[in-house]
Amino acid sequence: MTDFVWSIDDAGLGGEVLVEATRRMADFLESRSLRATWLVVPKPNGQPLSPDWLAVLRTARDRGHDLQLHGLTHADCFEFGPPAWPAITIRPAFVEEFTQRREELMARYTVANLRARIEEGMEIFRRELEIEPILFRAPCGAISQAMFTALAQVGIGYHSCQYISGTGYNHLPHNSGDLTPVWSDAIPHRPFRWYADVIEAPILNEYTWRGSGLRSAEFSQLARQDVARIVQESPVAVILMHTHGIADDFDHACRMVDAVVAQTASLGGHGFATLAALVHSGALGAAATLLGPQSLEI
Repeated sequence: MTDFVWSIDDAGLGGEVLVEATRRMADFLESRSLRATWLVVPKPNGQPLSPDWLAVLRTARDRGHDLQLHGLTHADCFEFGPPAWPAITIRPAFVEEFTQRREELMARYTVANLRARIEEGMEIFRRELEIEPILFRAPCGAISQAMFTALAQVGIGYHSCQYISGTGYNHLPHNSGDLTPVWSDAIPHRPFRWYADVIEAPILNEYTWRGSGLRSAEFSQLARQDVARIVQESPVAVILMHTHGIADDFDHACRMVDAVVAQTASLGGHGFATLAALVHSGALGAAATLLGPQSLEI
């Protein structure tokens, strides 16, 4: 059996449109007896979470959704490490920007600096949301070895940002447009133990990035193909969404949820959970039977 996770990034960032998209998606998921793991930016762009965001996040928490840490400020895409695939597929300019800012950015990536940022985010979670975070997702998948050491030092043993497939971004104008499923072999396709013994729960794919609603039927087919394959390879499958993608085309996002739910039902015996639930049950740890590659240069 495979447990599927809906994980939704960038909660806390942006104004009322994104707050409302979060509220609507939480309601929709609940209508399907589902709950999501929302990755929350605790100090968006260096500012406190707004009263509107706090209200919607606390309501989601009280209704059984899972809230976990998504960096600290997400003021750029280099907060915890250099730019990485598939973020550089979405925005190739990240590579040049990192080169131009390399000296400044490399000074960030010490265990002490990154630990301080993580601890500040944890304290905001405790104070504002009454939650002790147990999982982290670095913004834009930009990570470093020092980040994993810092996570282990503060007692966060779970992370999720490595992609199995970036096909969900091929619809962007500067990309191929080809939505034929392509999976990377750079990482295991199931949870694995990585740097500092932190468990990585890889992301299967994303189907709701801005503009994907224009090809909704094709994305539904892509999702069904991914689901049919991942149940053969992993007991845990994390699917990514972003609040801005949900806001871009809410109906498309809902269709994608229903397509995945229908596919799991047709394959039989598969369910849905939050990442926190899988941590607390021991299922995520038990799934991490492999070691990850020594692939990070920084």
